[in-house]
Amino acid sequence: MITIYFTDHALKFVPTDYLVGSDERLIAQSELSRAKIINFFDSCNTLVVADDNYEALFNDFATQFEAVEAAGGVVENEFGQVLMILRQGRWDLPKGRIEAGEDSATAALREVEEETGAANLKIVRHLCNTLHAYCVYGKWELKRTYWYAMQGTKTLLRPQLEEDIVEAVWCDSALLAQNLNSTFATIREVIYEYSCKNTLG
Repeated sequence: MITIYFTDHALKFVPTDYLVGSDERLIAQSELSRAKIINFFDSCNTLVVADDNYEALFNDFATQFEAVEAAGGVVENEFGQVLMILRQGRWDLPKGRIEAGEDSATAALREVEEETGAANLKIVRHLCNTLHAYCVYGKWELKRTYWYAMQGTKTLLRPQLEEDIVEAVWCDSALLAQNLNSTFATIREVIYEYSCKNTLG
């Protein structure tokens, strides 16, 4: 399965044996245009395209966007607290675009440090990748973000104000759960992956 998030909506590309949920709408391949998808989101949060060649359908749909690559991290300190940022009224995880010549892991470490001031960061493992479509200055982009689990130490944080980040905080489990009520679907997916992999060790 491949999922593209459009802020609070999702478009899923799945095999034909996928069981469509009650809160999901199955659409035909002929309806798979960016304009139609945006219109469908007015009445449904999750759209599903089912086909055994779903990866090819996704690749074709992705040509309607400019590709962007980014990287970020879920940082846990020595007290088990997770680092989150507040940007434009929503809780988020630190991330940013991969620069020329960087690999995704290097970019993730750099972006987390720049956006939060976190120090002594170390990558533990790759978590997952997410896809997020959005329109900026009239241009549609499809961002693939590479997410990493990281370790850090509980140092004083400095939110990157020039990136519209107004807070950077260490969250215990209760605060993390509270902040997930005011975040993006992509971030909830990343935290879910992080929690599952931590549980599995």
